[in-house]
Amino acid sequence: MPQPHLPLGIPLMDEDHAALEALFATVAATLDADLAALARTIVAEVTAHFGREEQLMEKAQVPILNCHRAQHAALLSEAAELLRAASTPEALRLVLGLHLPQLVEGHVGSVDRVSSEFLRGKMAPMSFDNLRLPDPAPLA
Repeated sequence: MPQPHLPLGIPLMDEDHAALEALFATVAATLDADLAALARTIVAEVTAHFGREEQLMEKAQVPILNCHRAQHAALLSEAAELLRAASTPEALRLVLGLHLPQLVEGHVGSVDRVSSEFLRGKMAPMSFDNLRLPDPAPLA
């Protein structure tokens, strides 16, 4: 499997990130009529990746898991808004080929990088003491 642009040293994350980058690389050659289907595929893969990543982090008890989940939710929400606003093939191509890859890369370079440091044993739980979001309150 090829390495992603920003390798983190965690196989699940690196493999998923490389697969997402490969999907984003297909945008330029995708026919206008096929862009909506590609958008659905990309969103589904990002969503599935986030689920796999959260399971990995939950199992490893990554201290900033709640923050990481919040970042995932924010990225998916922003992606949905960008896709809703893309009313032409040109706009959709820009969202899929530029804006979503930038959102994902920003996420990989920030919270994914920090979480991977913990997963690789480079950071101890106490390193995160002041960085955690509180556990979400249960829904009534």
